[in-house]
Amino acid sequence: MKDFKFLTQIHLSRVALWLTLFGYPTKVVPKLSKKEISLCAGGRCRVLTTSRRLEKNLKNLKVEYLILPNWEDWKTQLCMVLNHFNLSPNLRLNYCPLCLDKLKPVTPEEIKGKIPEGALRCGKNFTLCPSCGKVYWEGGHKRLMEKTLKQLKLCCKDLFGSF
Repeated sequence: MKDFKFLTQIHLSRVALWLTLFGYPTKVVPKLSKKEISLCAGGRCRVLTTSRRLEKNLKNLKVEYLILPNWEDWKTQLCMVLNHFNLSPNLRLNYCPLCLDKLKPVTPEEIKGKIPEGALRCGKNFTLCPSCGKVYWEGGHKRLMEKTLKQLKLCCKDLFGSF
């Protein structure tokens, strides 16, 4: 089992993705069962949910958690998580968003043949997931992520006066 900092349900997967991109790997499960929640007992991770019905189990298992309103958009929910746990919204891109393993820096020679030639020529800062074999690199998509991050920080500032 990979180490993760947060555990959440599938309908919060966009929040989970961005937390992982910020360096806080977040495991997504279809349903938060008592067994799943117990993985976070003893401070091993924190639970994010929209269900108040889980609160009794969360308290009994002494799990740190945050109940998010399910009517809010994902950016507002993410701002709430960042604010509540005092987390930094900076792109670290150091965990695999698919399997949550720590990414390893690699040279272009090490991944030749695993990604398109154009990406190999134009990309930079290549990383490899040792578990699933997925290769990541900085390219045009990073500009889109930075644009979304800028919008997110404005949203958080409007909500909480910070970021």
